Formats: sequence, structure tokens, C-alpha cells
Amino acid sequence: MCPVYLASDCHVHSKGIEKAEKVVKAMDEAGVEKIVLFSPHPGLMTMDAGILSRGKFRECVEFASNIQKYNPDRIIGFAFIDPRMEGAVEEAERAICDLELKGFKMIPAGWYPYEERFRPLFEKIESLGVPIIFHSGISWGFPDSSRFCRPVYYEFLIFYPRIKFALAHIGWPWVDECLATAGRFLAAVGWGNVDRTQMFIDITPGTPRLWRSESLRKAIVYLGPDLLIFGSDNGNPEDPERFRRVIVSDLAIFREELGLTSDTIEKIMRRNLERFLSSK
Repeated sequence: MCPVYLASDCHVHSKGIEKAEKVVKAMDEAGVEKIVLFSPHPGLMTMDAGILSRGKFRECVEFASNIQKYNPDRIIGFAFIDPRMEGAVEEAERAICDLELKGFKMIPAGWYPYEERFRPLFEKIESLGVPIIFHSGISWGFPDSSRFCRPVYYEFLIFYPRIKFALAHIGWPWVDECLATAGRFLAAVGWGNVDRTQMFIDITPGTPRLWRSESLRKAIVYLGPDLLIFGSDNGNPEDPERFRRVIVSDLAIFREELGLTSDTIEKIMRRNLERFLSSK
């Protein structure tokens, strides 16, 4: 019997030890059609996280590429890149052109996303035509992440109009700031032209359950549902329960607390990710 797919997940972490067949099995059991799988970052979630070395970066993106090859229609590999890394521009191009990964993941930890020194990397990413998922908001994994991850710091991407990007976690606790930033990008192309805007909202939790319904309601009322993409923040993609519990919780909010239509829920849970990943 074919599984019933309830979601596609834009925000899944890997550790570099996963087996592709176990990941797909967990997806089937949880009702997940597709995932965006980030390559491992050895320093992630440690208080001494430093710059990812060029050699280690290659090892990590090759792992993600190999996982993706197992089922490229369902596993979409993103390269977890630190723009301070030596050779970042060349390695970004290799990750996409040679290893066939489909985008990038970044967490500003010790650097600001708008720094002038990173212009060559963003110019390269724009030329490659692939999207970026950024961490935004506070992070438990770094000593003072809020100094670097405020949603408004990503407004500089207005200078790279062909880069699609998503801010994760609805920028919590700066939810209003995150939504205002998305509104700024919509205004640049004409309010309501959601197919032309650069910025999406990755609704991966970060917003605790106490605030989550209100955050999602604000996002839908202000932006509409077309720019919201579901994510789980699953750090063990071989475990179906890690997917399932976020899916079940968000579906309950959408159906019971916000009263969304089935079509609107389908957009957020599955279809919007396709638009985000599209090169158009």
C-alpha cells in the first residue's frame, strides 16, 4: 500500500551517520513525501562551534550528496556552509555543480549575514540559482546567537533579487520582525505577487507551543499562506516519531485552532516547498 503523504519537510539535520534506506523508511512511516536534508556540521549544537574547515566541509557535503542519490526525488540535499570558510565561493560551486546538491543552509554564529566580505559568496549563489535556508532568531546551540540572527539582518538580500531564501523558526522570538521583513520583500515586487518574491518563512518550531498558534495566525493573516513552508527540525531522520510529532501538532493547530481549509493546509505542509525549490 502506498503511504499517505501528509507533509514535505524543509528542515532536517543530518549527523553524517545516517543510512539512506532508513531515512526513507522513516519518511514513509511518518507520511513525509520529501525532505530538505542539511549536510552535517560538526560544530553544530556545541558551545565551541568554530569555522567549518574546507576539508571537513567536503566530507560533509559528499555525505549529503550520497544520501540524496539514493532517492533524489524525495531527499533534497542542502550544503551547510559557513561563509568564513577558506575557499567558500569555490566550494559552494562544487557542492552544486559537481555534487548536485540543491541549495544551502547557514547559521550566522559569530558573523553577520550582511557583511560586505561575503558579497562574492552571495553573488555566486545567485548565479547558481539555488535557494538558502537561514537560521533566524535565538539559537540554543551558540553562546550569543541573538547578536547575529535577527530577521532584519537579512534585508540585505534585496540586492540579490534572484536568490530565494527562507528564514527559519519564524524568527522566534522576533516573529513580528520576521513577518515585517517578509512584507518588505513582498512590497518590492508588488504586494500580493507571491510568485515573484524572494523570501519565504520556514515555520519549523522554535516558537514554543505556547506562542505557536498566535505566531502562525499572524503569519497567515499578514502574508497569506503561500510563503509558509513546513519544517520539523528533525535531528534524527531515521526516527519517524521525530517527524510525526511536529506534523501532528501543526495539523491540530491548523485544523482545530485556526480553522484553515484543506487546500490552505496542503499549501503550507507540502506544495509551497515545491515553489521554494523551483528555479523560477
